[in-house]
Amino acid sequence: MKYDVCIIGGGAAGLAAAASFNKELKICILEKNEKLGRKILATGGGRCNLTNEQAEGHEETLGFFNELGLEVWKDEEGRYYPYSGKASDVVSILTEALGDNVDIKTSFEVKIISRLKSDVPNQGNFMIMGSEMVFADYVVMAMGGKAAPQYGTTGDGYGILKSLGHTITKVYPILTGVEMSGADFALLKGIRARGEVTLLRDGRPLVGDTGEIQFTEWGLSGICVFNLTPYIQVGEGEKPAEAMKHYQISVNLAPDFSPEEFEAHAEKAKERGKMPGFGLVTERLAQQAGENIKNWRLQVTAVKGWRDAQATFGGVALDEINMETMESNLVPELYLAGEIINRQGPCGGYNLQNAWETGIKAARAINAVYSK
Repeated sequence: MKYDVCIIGGGAAGLAAAASFNKELKICILEKNEKLGRKILATGGGRCNLTNEQAEGHEETLGFFNELGLEVWKDEEGRYYPYSGKASDVVSILTEALGDNVDIKTSFEVKIISRLKSDVPNQGNFMIMGSEMVFADYVVMAMGGKAAPQYGTTGDGYGILKSLGHTITKVYPILTGVEMSGADFALLKGIRARGEVTLLRDGRPLVGDTGEIQFTEWGLSGICVFNLTPYIQVGEGEKPAEAMKHYQISVNLAPDFSPEEFEAHAEKAKERGKMPGFGLVTERLAQQAGENIKNWRLQVTAVKGWRDAQATFGGVALDEINMETMESNLVPELYLAGEIINRQGPCGGYNLQNAWETGIKAARAINAVYSK
């Protein structure tokens, strides 16, 4: 079967692209899963955090969804969600926007993409091989990264793009929990506390964030902790266990109290025979933190793996992509969108923003070629 455009991947980037193509073009979507948008359904705790008011380009994304008929609302932290609060409505809106010109092939695992010789008429520029052979003039690669493989994103696209000449920077899981030592975490499991976390490398601060800290039997979780993980890196040729020895997380469980205010509070607690954190955090947490409520240093031992990660760090090198059109600088007529490229953001809608934005850009660039 020959198409004008073949989209590899029916996730956020792929669906945004498909919904943005001119209806005159013959399009196909090749999706590894049995259904489109499976990973979208799991985002934002099932509510789908579409974008963030601080994300560059968010106005255009909101306009795109408004045109499709999706109403949104913004929370106090600037995160946008579908008004219904259901990620399933986002998937429905996107799939309903696809016209009769779009063929959907699910349970289609792409194995090979080959660039064909241009002197053969009517064959297309690309051959895509999986359960069948598909030919296309243009390809939009939107296969995702490696995060959350239970939803089908297992990094298959990296090998395919590497075979086409692209450079894949080192990939590792981010926006996930951090395994720690330095406390009896089995006693802290289930405790949540507002605080400030700072990542240290060899004692020097790298990055920090504030929010709800979640204590688990293996360490720390929560959005503010997730946002530290892109900075916990393993050097080339370095063993992960050795690399982790360089990193600590300082936990401040009294961020709204100055040192002087906290000292006054601690003195009152001691007069009652309590730990300094009494009245600020739970008794169990106060006992574990002891005197270090404002600077409790815990040792990083590991970052949780791909199954727990919300995003992938690394991917196709950005200097090999025209970021205005998303076309490959190495392979003409090949476009890349979404998590497969080396572009990441913190929690809060930034990574979905990247997916929508790059998918739409790719479609509009191809539309412009056909409209000439």
